[in-house]
Amino acid sequence: MNHAAVDAYLDELLAPVAQAATTARDAANEPHAGLSAPMPAVALEPAAARVPVPPPIPAPAPAPVHAPAHVAAPVSVPAPACEPAPVAAAPPARWLRARLGRDSYAFQLLRVQEVVRVAPVVAMRGAAGHVLGVMNLRGRIVPVTDLAAWLGTGRVEPDEHSRIIVLEHGDELLGVLVSALDDVTSIAAEGIEQPFTATAPGAVLGIARSMSTPTVLLDATALFQ
Repeated sequence: MNHAAVDAYLDELLAPVAQAATTARDAANEPHAGLSAPMPAVALEPAAARVPVPPPIPAPAPAPVHAPAHVAAPVSVPAPACEPAPVAAAPPARWLRARLGRDSYAFQLLRVQEVVRVAPVVAMRGAAGHVLGVMNLRGRIVPVTDLAAWLGTGRVEPDEHSRIIVLEHGDELLGVLVSALDDVTSIAAEGIEQPFTATAPGAVLGIARSMSTPTVLLDATALFQ
């Protein structure tokens, strides 16, 4: 057998098959092989964007309001009467009670600096009749007044029960001689009666009758005048 002739015959038969395989391989390697033209990209829009929005409907104009021909005048309602707030009662004041014989007198405790025993008193020429003189109170010269003589009821006879009440008014001090001391008591304003019209104005503040013995309340500042 002629081998060369057989090989040539086989090559002639297989040539179309090999060419077809080569063409298919080249087409697979090319991205757009076999397509006539590339497809253009299509931009997709959301469904809501494609729906047209209707224009806003204008609100109807309000109808004009016509005021009535006759308008009644406003009726003023009187405000309810307010009851006054209750006024708190003043606290009772404290008083120092002293005696002139059997009579009872008192000075407001705020005006009393201290109470001392009867000290030596130096008389002063030309002083008022109720002024006994001056005494030395820890290096300070203090005038001393007989309370009974100042009130015009007599004079105090000093003894072991007698005391000198030192009153203060501003920077001034004044000693008042009394027969004895009673106590310190609280007297409410409603327990004080108005003084008699015959008394010196400003000297007597009132009379307290809430105790067993009526007590004359004296204004301490009146003794400094």
